[in-house]
Amino acid sequence: MKEQHQPQLAGVWMDHHQAQFIVPVNGEFSFGTKVHSGEYHGDKGEHAAMNAEKADARKYYKTIAHHLMEYDEIYLFGPGKSQEELRNFLHEDSHFKNKRIAVGASSHLTDHQMVAKVRDFFNK
Repeated sequence: MKEQHQPQLAGVWMDHHQAQFIVPVNGEFSFGTKVHSGEYHGDKGEHAAMNAEKADARKYYKTIAHHLMEYDEIYLFGPGKSQEELRNFLHEDSHFKNKRIAVGASSHLTDHQMVAKVRDFFNK
């Protein structure tokens, strides 16, 4: 008899500055890894600043992707468009080809509201 794989679940509340992982621990969702984005602090002109901003975003998304490798089902949510940008970034990575990635929007939430949102999403 083939053993059934229990999918690994992760919720990620994020904006363009930080990502907060919410994962199951002993059957309950709780906070896990936190990733912060780098910020460009130079004064080399508008073109250089735009290039640095794109490079920083790519590095930020790459770091989040690294932490998401072990998860099968991923729920990205938060204010703005960063979660959609990350989803698009992950779709370009073959490691995420067979993973379920969903995106939701939310304003700023309390810690309890973030955990409840992830729990409710995966318990649908």
